[in-house]
Amino acid sequence: MAPPLEIFPAKDLPYRAQANVYGTKRKGFDGDLKKCELMEMLQYDCQVEEPKRRDGVVRCWPVERWFRRCQDREGTFMVETTAWEGREKKSK
Repeated sequence: MAPPLEIFPAKDLPYRAQANVYGTKRKGFDGDLKKCELMEMLQYDCQVEEPKRRDGVVRCWPVERWFRRCQDREGTFMVETTAWEGREKKSK
């Protein structure tokens, strides 16, 4: 089972990204996610329309996910920014 994760609003992501996995502040990273390289990953959400039938049709929909590859003194790290990127696009 995965460990529990704290849920926070997308607007807090630049602040939250300043902490590493140990909860301490990253050295050499100021939280400006726009300076980090933007990366995209396409996944698919698939569902069987009639799962009890052997010939049930599987339908899939693309799900776009966005990440930023950032740099601190320790090296590179990835931050998923899907909700944050969407928020930025809506505000323009």
